[in-house]
Amino acid sequence: MSIITITSFLYIAALAAFVIMLLSRKSLILLFARALFLASVASHGILMLILSINLHEVPLSSVPQAINMMIFISSLAFIPIVLSRKTYLLGVFFLPFASFALLWVLPDIGLSAPATFRFHTYWYPLHTLSVITGEAMFVVAAVTSIVYLVHEHIIRKGDFHSSVSSSLPALTLLDRILYISVLVGFLAITSGMIMGTLWAQSKGLHLSKIMPKIIAGGIVWIIFAVCLHQRFAIGWKGRRTAIVTLIGFSLMIVLLFLINMLFPHAHGLGLLL
Repeated sequence: MSIITITSFLYIAALAAFVIMLLSRKSLILLFARALFLASVASHGILMLILSINLHEVPLSSVPQAINMMIFISSLAFIPIVLSRKTYLLGVFFLPFASFALLWVLPDIGLSAPATFRFHTYWYPLHTLSVITGEAMFVVAAVTSIVYLVHEHIIRKGDFHSSVSSSLPALTLLDRILYISVLVGFLAITSGMIMGTLWAQSKGLHLSKIMPKIIAGGIVWIIFAVCLHQRFAIGWKGRRTAIVTLIGFSLMIVLLFLINMLFPHAHGLGLLL
């Protein structure tokens, strides 16, 4: 059984365990679900290590590898959330996204393919890793936003004593997680954009080759910048932040696919052709 199969199976098993825990409310099942989640992340880390050794570089030179890295980093960020007594239920909302994304990209990550892409500069991997870290934190923010809106909807309906409502984290705690993840993601994206500019200058890339990515990244950056500005300037919290975060995350995903479908030269090896 390959490491890809093991990793995929563990993520799906962790998802199933969290769903069963949600329905049964058994502490033993929660313990088992947490153990499966930790095993999933550990297996994913081994997969990343094997991939890096086989390719002799950080696996970031293709879209499937980038998405795989994004899921891995967001999974790492979710470890303290899943292990916390107050926020473990967020794992139920995160694992469907992680499992689906991995099942989609893992067959194409090039585990045994030879490395074909060399940038001969540290700016590119730093740029890509920073951007992907920012995107991973936006995954955390988006999941938290969904949970916040679900919990708020339950409260608005007056169903305070439902089993789901009693298990969901408090709105103030969700808002804090949302704020921290958006802030860290924004700072990482900003750093990535700066390092991407330095890399492009070092390689003498023509502006037309990277313009699609600049525009897409700029749109996402502006949305989250407005979100943070409004929070500090006029005290946006909770529902407004959650809605803007989901809009920004949705646009990020849509633009990721559009850029790579319409402008395949704007990523990886195509930049140097």
